[in-house]
Amino acid sequence: SDVLVGNCDLPSETHIFAFAVERKHELISFGIRTHRLIRNFLFRQYDEMSNSSILSYLLERKPPLHSLFIIGVFYQGLTSYCIARRTRDDIWTTRGNAALTFIQHWSHSSQWNFQNKVLLLQAEKSFTCGNLTEAQNFYKDSITSARRHKFIHEEGVSHELSGLFFLDRGLRDKAHEELLHSVRCFRTWGAYAVADRVNILIGDNFSDTTCSEGHVFETASHTAEDSTKRRYYLDF
Repeated sequence: SDVLVGNCDLPSETHIFAFAVERKHELISFGIRTHRLIRNFLFRQYDEMSNSSILSYLLERKPPLHSLFIIGVFYQGLTSYCIARRTRDDIWTTRGNAALTFIQHWSHSSQWNFQNKVLLLQAEKSFTCGNLTEAQNFYKDSITSARRHKFIHEEGVSHELSGLFFLDRGLRDKAHEELLHSVRCFRTWGAYAVADRVNILIGDNFSDTTCSEGHVFETASHTAEDSTKRRYYLDF
């Protein structure tokens, strides 16, 4: 029989993925791909995000539909709109729109689970297409919906994307406020590494003289591996 765990050592994700591909366990390998796409989005690893297409797989192969795959399509949509703005390639906007349509379909079955996701995708679509007033309203509504429905991590995502939207428009005070809220949400969720990433974003774009809420940025000690990057942490 095939054994993944031996000698009391847990297998790595890479090992499990290779095993699943070799044994043609598509649901396992696809689940890992989906998890990687979500993780890559949360850490903004754009180069690793661009080759994943969860929605195409679902439509072509029609596997048993797991909630992870639906959430994966949501993050694929967010990824697509982000890359569309970076590359100005319409193919990514089209992919984002397809993900939005897919999530809208599921929102008819459960507003509780999908309303905030639809609103955030609509915000990202509006931002990408240059409909800025519409985008601002959708960001606000997506944050409210995520908070009401207890999705603290997606509230954090909405705050961060809203912050980036305001930063792009030059509204620095509003951007700073939204990014601080994002850090709070990610820390409450327990995603400290993601919160640290957003803190670096804050540190790269705002000095302590721009802080209107009394928060002080503290520069952490440099490590040998990260001797040139300044890291900032906020205590709440």
